[in-house]
Amino acid sequence: MNTMQCAAAAALCASLSPAMAASPATPPFLDVLAYQYATCVKPAYHQADLLLQDGAGRYQIDVKGETYTVELQERMGFSLQAGRGGPVAAVVKLDRPPKGQFEEQARWRERWLRDVAERSGVKLEERALAGGARLLAVNKGEIKGNYVGQSLLVDPARQLFIDMAWPNTLDIYRGADGLRHVRQVQDDVWKRLLSCPPAA
Repeated sequence: MNTMQCAAAAALCASLSPAMAASPATPPFLDVLAYQYATCVKPAYHQADLLLQDGAGRYQIDVKGETYTVELQERMGFSLQAGRGGPVAAVVKLDRPPKGQFEEQARWRERWLRDVAERSGVKLEERALAGGARLLAVNKGEIKGNYVGQSLLVDPARQLFIDMAWPNTLDIYRGADGLRHVRQVQDDVWKRLLSCPPAA
C-alpha cells in the first residue's frame, strides 16, 4: 500500500470512528439498518433489489478441505446502484448469526477470505475500526471476470456481518486506472454506509 493509499485508509477509519463507537448496546434490526443505509448513500447510490430472509438459513464454506456451516438468524440483502437506475456498484448482505455464534463465524469467514486471497495471489487488506470492528477486503490484481473484489465488515458491537461483493459493472474499472477506481468506489461506499448515525 503506497503513501496515498495509507493516507486514504487512515482518513476513512477516522471518519468511521464516531459512528462505530456510538453503536447501541442492543443490536438494531436489520430492516432498520437497511433503511438507514439506503438513506445515507443517496444521492450517489440507490438501494435496489431489497430481500429479507425470514427465519433461520444456512450455507456452507470450504477452506482447504474443511467444511463449515454458516448459520443465519437474520439476513437482508440489497444492491447499491451507481445513480438511480444505474449499474450495480455493490451487492450487500447484512447477516446476523444465532446468539453465541458470532466469534466462531467471524473466524471462519476470515479464514475463507484469507484462502480466497491466497488462491488469487493477492493480499488480504485489513482495517481496524472503532468498537472492535474490522474491515477485510480482497481485490483482484487485475480487472477480469464478474467481480473485482469482496469485502467483509465484522462488527461485534452490533453482532453484524456486512458482506459486500463488488461486481465488474462500472465502466470506470477499465484501463490502467481500473484498480485504483475499484478502491475509490469501495472507500466511498463504506464511508457513506458507516458514517451514518447509529440506528436506534
